[in-house]
Amino acid sequence: MLAEIIAIGRELLTGKTLDTNSHWLAQQLTGMGIRVKRIVLVDDVVDEIAQEVLTSVKYGVKLIITTGGLGPTFDDKTLEAISKATGRRLQLNLQALKMVEESYRRFHQLGYVDSPEITPERKKMAIIPDGAIPIPNPVGAAPGVMLKIGPHIIVSLPGVPKEMKAIFENHVKPRIEELIKQEGKGRKVREKTVSSGLSDESVIASAVKKVMEKVPGVYIKSLPDTFGKEVDIPVRFTAEAETEEEAERLLNKAVNLFFSTLKGDLTNGREGINKDN
Repeated sequence: MLAEIIAIGRELLTGKTLDTNSHWLAQQLTGMGIRVKRIVLVDDVVDEIAQEVLTSVKYGVKLIITTGGLGPTFDDKTLEAISKATGRRLQLNLQALKMVEESYRRFHQLGYVDSPEITPERKKMAIIPDGAIPIPNPVGAAPGVMLKIGPHIIVSLPGVPKEMKAIFENHVKPRIEELIKQEGKGRKVREKTVSSGLSDESVIASAVKKVMEKVPGVYIKSLPDTFGKEVDIPVRFTAEAETEEEAERLLNKAVNLFFSTLKGDLTNGREGINKDN
């Protein structure tokens, strides 16, 4: 299954806020055997958000997850954009409204807000695309939203990390796992990061290329962060297979082959230098 993450908010584009949501979601999805095709940052502009949703559909992405833009303010435009992209008109959802009402009653009891009254701004969070399903938010006020359009599933989550994680872990992840189980197309992913023992990524690159050609299903990425004599560049191996056992076998095969290939390359390199001298 392919997925894309669309992170929404001008604060992400100005650098005021770091997009930790996409990083966390990518880890979660990858661990479920879902390949994340793209992560996109978008401004709080309806047309731009809608265009990214349509682009995801064009690429054949089945799972589209948006973060941000579900709140009560004028610049929370995610659902309006999804409405435009899918042709599903916005309407008040009574189930979503009940969720918002319960949240503000709780906040009022806790002393977080002065009144539990449902103002137009609060009511806005219960206006969602026709046919969408509201998802309870155990931490904040804005419900998450799930909309199925043909083979595509659009999940909209709040931008506040605690809210986003709570909704995903409690409600979204189990639904995705069930969907994968029903389709029988879930793949298992195993990862391992090792120390290469080298400070020159260009030396590592040759071995990485050779191993990836010999072990299909494994992706290898060197992770340098600086130059220096004492640098030891880590290398991450990611294996995908139908079963955990097969993914683990591929992972171990790739790691072992990487070090043996690296050793051979270094030996041949030294011999070539000695012959030239």
